[in-house]
Amino acid sequence: MLKQRLITAAILIPLVVMSILYLPTMIMQWLLAAVVVLAGIEWFSIISYKKKSELLFSMTVLAFITVIFGLFLQSILSFVTLIIWVLISLIIIQYAHRSLPARLQRLLLQRLSGLIIASIVLALFLLMSVHLHKSSDLGPQQLLYVMVLVWLADTGGYFAGKKWGRTSLAKAISPNKTWEGVAGALVLGLVWAGIAYSLGLAGEITLLSWSILSVVSLLVSIVGDLFESLFKRCHQVKDSGNLLPGHGGMLDRIDSLIAAVPVFAAGVYFLGA
Repeated sequence: MLKQRLITAAILIPLVVMSILYLPTMIMQWLLAAVVVLAGIEWFSIISYKKKSELLFSMTVLAFITVIFGLFLQSILSFVTLIIWVLISLIIIQYAHRSLPARLQRLLLQRLSGLIIASIVLALFLLMSVHLHKSSDLGPQQLLYVMVLVWLADTGGYFAGKKWGRTSLAKAISPNKTWEGVAGALVLGLVWAGIAYSLGLAGEITLLSWSILSVVSLLVSIVGDLFESLFKRCHQVKDSGNLLPGHGGMLDRIDSLIAAVPVFAAGVYFLGA
């Protein structure tokens, strides 16, 4: 399993880095759309949209919501992004250690409402990623920055949690995650934030604002991971898929990014960078 993970990562990471840094946004947006479609297929299958006709319907809903959101001014879309992830974060915090109430369970289990929630989250990830990529000369580097931030946070969280993990973070959602893992993620994330700031990736953002934005994005990435886990737990599914050898499905690989990237992009926009 470890060998497969390393081989897959060795192939994908250079491709992702080169694509983000060197492809124009016009092409990059279609690559991001392909990733969203693959993740969407897995997410919609979890919700029980599995037949061809059902997947076609679910993709139509995703495309419709994406188009509608795409008509919003960036200021409004950024505000909507923050509101959505604040609400999701509050749900995760509230029910980290206890079962969801019946009303919320029905909301996630009901096929149409589950489809709409998933489509909103995926559409925001796609649109805000594109906005960040094209926002300025630093846009591609900042998009790569927040992705690396999440990857390093996952790494720091995994190793710190494995070595020192004792205190459960969200026992009712993902029992293996711990607060010690969060601490490890924050340490590695802040080191990366400092390095990136020294390289000029923050643009006109101050060090304090850059650090706060990075910490918030990192914490929201954990919420994104837990939110996907909550969906899978409600539907009694272990993995979203097996598209990527050693890594599971596409959704499993981007569950943290679909939260962190939109929030980071919104922060960059409101900070005027």
